[in-house]
Amino acid sequence: MATWYAAAPPGDCASPWLPFGTVLEVVDDASGARTSCTVDDREADNPGRVVDLSYDGFSQLEDPSLGVVTVTVSW
Repeated sequence: MATWYAAAPPGDCASPWLPFGTVLEVVDDASGARTSCTVDDREADNPGRVVDLSYDGFSQLEDPSLGVVTVTVSW
């Protein structure tokens, strides 16, 4: 699961454990839409959530009003 947070600059994301600077490819499992981002922050530990995207990154996958989307992440 992925979510978004307002403090993230476009193109950046937060991960609970991946090293800063890691470039991720995030794919919406339902639609196949893709975005990429660079880990620059730590996300809170939320079981089942693997990445917090910027608003712009999330909006490339789904409408941000959904809040959470099921994704596949690779790096």
